[in-house]
Amino acid sequence: MQPFRISDPVPLETFPTVLSGAIERSGLSLEHLQRKLAAEGIRVSLSTLSYWRRGRTRPERPESLRAVEVIEDVLKLPRGYLVALLGPRKPRGRWVARGGLVRPHEALWDSVSGLAPVLSELSEPAPGEMTYLNVHDQHFLDHHGRDVRTRVRMLVRSEVDGLRSMVVLHRAEETDRALPAVLTGSGCAVGRVRPVASSRFTVAEILFDRSLSSGQTAVFEYEVRWFGQAASTRYSRASRRAFRDYLSEVNFHPSALPSVCFAYTQESTEEPEVHRETLEPGSYGGVHTSAQNSESAIHGIRWMW
Repeated sequence: MQPFRISDPVPLETFPTVLSGAIERSGLSLEHLQRKLAAEGIRVSLSTLSYWRRGRTRPERPESLRAVEVIEDVLKLPRGYLVALLGPRKPRGRWVARGGLVRPHEALWDSVSGLAPVLSELSEPAPGEMTYLNVHDQHFLDHHGRDVRTRVRMLVRSEVDGLRSMVVLHRAEETDRALPAVLTGSGCAVGRVRPVASSRFTVAEILFDRSLSSGQTAVFEYEVRWFGQAASTRYSRASRRAFRDYLSEVNFHPSALPSVCFAYTQESTEEPEVHRETLEPGSYGGVHTSAQNSESAIHGIRWMW
């Protein structure tokens, strides 16, 4: 009689494990898969495909489910196989509501070439994992009107257990002589930093001073150094997440004050700027604008010399 032996457990088939395995077997990159979808008239960002593959988010909207059906054909999977693994739609509740709206990077920038694999490597927090409670930008220009540095102070709340970091992106102007540098300030450390020269980004990992449990907050500050060669005409923040409270300051050199200055918002890079208020530099050359509970994708201050 053969002795009874417990066999190795059979891996559970889930949407991300089957999708990831099928992609690996096909030899296709996510960029290739994205192009296949685009050929069928379906636009899905690389970051979304990466999130689906790793199980950080799941397709639920009708256009996303249509994308899954095309992926099944491209990866030579039985029709309906991946869709069936999704099961019933997840209920909407506090977890999603607290995390707030998270936009695709494509809505914020005119080019995101080379960005997706870097974001995947640095494990950008998934939608619903973090809330921006307070963001304060202080931007400084020199006597030639060139960008010099930005001090960023943030208060964020974790919506999950074990959140240890977040990812920030800062983008150089076409005329800058180098990509921006991200430097540690207080309450955090700068971890891995990845330059993305193809779209002029510096992507940096911000490490919190502790692992956050759900509901806990972190407050920290870091600095960005710019290498501008031409006079700047705006400072803007493009954010995937909505703000509870946002404050933006621009500090001009007293010998180089703008002739006109105003605050604006944009819903995406493809939408026009919406004038919010005219700003007048104070005695020390500073202007500021604030927004509460704003869901606009882009907040900025623009000026003319």
